[in-house]
Amino acid sequence: MVNRAALLVVLSLSGLAASGAAFAQAPKQGAPAAQATPKEEKTFPKDSNWTLRTMNGKPLPAGMEATLKIDGQFRGSGFSGCNTWSATMWPVRNQRFAVGPVALTKKQCDASTMAFERAYLVTLHNRSGWDLVNGMLEVKSDSGTLSFARGF
Repeated sequence: MVNRAALLVVLSLSGLAASGAAFAQAPKQGAPAAQATPKEEKTFPKDSNWTLRTMNGKPLPAGMEATLKIDGQFRGSGFSGCNTWSATMWPVRNQRFAVGPVALTKKQCDASTMAFERAYLVTLHNRSGWDLVNGMLEVKSDSGTLSFARGF
């Protein structure tokens, strides 16, 4: 009788150990089953010139243009519809970039051009992320999306 009781205790303990091992290997509730492979970082597009082609998925209004140049010292500059601008643009993690204070000429244009310029500069300045997709530079922020083609 003692041997049978000892055998039951041993079997019970081994069953608990096995279920504990299975529990330890199972993913926690609410946790992802497997970690995703981190996205490979691309090289920030310095020493390049870009011309804005679309804003928020729409072509630019007739006669409107905007440009972006990023030099080798991480200085951004360009034309924003009415004025020229410049600012420091440096890459940060996860294909994002930060923009320092913007220096802007003081020319005044009609209201629609000034609204376009403001939207363009705010999108560049507002916690922007970037990606190179099919030769185009895509800039996305909380304020909108800008799509640039190479050159100007």
